[in-house]
Amino acid sequence: MYERWPRRGLRSAGDRPSKRGRGHAAWQARPSTHSEPSGIGRQGASEFGTTTITVRTVAGGVLLGPEDFPCASLVCALKARLQAARPGASVRLFQGTKELPSGDTLLSALQGAEAPLEVSAVFTKTFSVVAWGESRYGGRVPQEAESGVLQLFSSTGAFAVIKAEGEVCAWGHPAYGGDVGPAASSLSSGVETVCANKNAFAALKKDASVVVWGNAGFGGRPRPAVVSRLKDVASVASSGQAFAALTKAGAVVAWGAEVFGGDSTSISSEISSGVVSLFSTQGAFAALKEGGQVVTWGHPRHGGDSTRVAVELAGGIKTVFSNTTAFAALTNSGAVVTWGNGQCGGDMGPAAAQLRNGVVTVFSSGAAFSAVKEDGSVITWGQPGEASIAAEHIARGGCCVKNHVGTAVLVLGSAQAHGDPSSGGHGSNLAVQLAEGVKAVERTSGAFAALKEDGSVVAWGTPQLGGDASPLAKLVSSGIVGLRSTQSAFAALRDVSECAP
Repeated sequence: MYERWPRRGLRSAGDRPSKRGRGHAAWQARPSTHSEPSGIGRQGASEFGTTTITVRTVAGGVLLGPEDFPCASLVCALKARLQAARPGASVRLFQGTKELPSGDTLLSALQGAEAPLEVSAVFTKTFSVVAWGESRYGGRVPQEAESGVLQLFSSTGAFAVIKAEGEVCAWGHPAYGGDVGPAASSLSSGVETVCANKNAFAALKKDASVVVWGNAGFGGRPRPAVVSRLKDVASVASSGQAFAALTKAGAVVAWGAEVFGGDSTSISSEISSGVVSLFSTQGAFAALKEGGQVVTWGHPRHGGDSTRVAVELAGGIKTVFSNTTAFAALTNSGAVVTWGNGQCGGDMGPAAAQLRNGVVTVFSSGAAFSAVKEDGSVITWGQPGEASIAAEHIARGGCCVKNHVGTAVLVLGSAQAHGDPSSGGHGSNLAVQLAEGVKAVERTSGAFAALKEDGSVVAWGTPQLGGDASPLAKLVSSGIVGLRSTQSAFAALRDVSECAP
């Protein structure tokens, strides 16, 4: 398994045709007595008659109408009419404060309202998705996820997107969450964000419920006792193999691989209330409480055991930072407290004396930390060599990503690659392209992809693992606004309205 170092988020979906509309005209609610279906904008006969509708912006400007529409027309067809003039946008329709469901007919959606009807339209920017690399790990995008996308997420072997009405689509290896399975009906609408671990996903919905899918051993199939507690949830965090949900009441619910944070029974009374934030490594969680206390659980070598610094964590903690196997807490007085894997930053070693005061913030690579002090100096500790260099680059505004055999370092808009040329470790042939304008770098187990400020993507490394994006050259040459990866594929969010013709 390749190492996933913390990275800046890309944060990071349109209207899906009603199932009733598939295979025939989307506006046809039932078979028409005419040879043509009666649709929006037509005067086709309907046993329900017609109604006059005006569509306005929220500010009151007229977008459409007043115009007569068949009452049997579907709301999604009215949306399609509006979207036709706005590529790359989805639309939600409201009658007063009530949202009109896409699959409803105008008759049922507007029942009880008096004609002529006025409807408000709210447009949302949406994106298309392009992917390349090994298809079974997400390198081929299914049709339903190609457009109308709001957000893109990834596990080690699958991708997931949220579409405009809160629908989730997933693809890739089923064992990594590429198939939503029985959760499909619960993911058809209302999803606001998604949290992923290595092999599973958890979706947080508008009603504050949580829907999970993916590998059962990684939290993809929680026990009924856990499911019953996943209500009124404010946020979800993940370790490599488990999830933890923070409720609006300040309680924590954990599930997944027990040794990696899925079992919190030993400290359940301490996290039953008063928790304000959750943090994680690849194998443990840390909960910050209202009084500045920190409570930890999970794999001891990944930061789940903080007994060595229990006194320091009993209060006065401002926030917590993490890398793959260690935590670093920043106190209100500007001191740093660490625990977890000592070789990866859980032990500050010789740097401890410089971290007792004056620290403003902390950054991390996969196996090291860097603290920025009030005087602008940067103090680095953890695994020596590459990991420490990476942490310092990140502290100075860059980023660093690593796969099995190579490393790509992004520093102030330029990227350099090191390691095995066959797996993306050597970027000499791409030096000019990577010399400037690079704002983010992603990697698979054998390739890298750099997102540039002009919206283009440069990929290099093993072709089968995403190192060759040339078949999609036209699609990734402009308009790319986000980039994600699995172990063998890349996926990018593409802004159609910004793409070159």
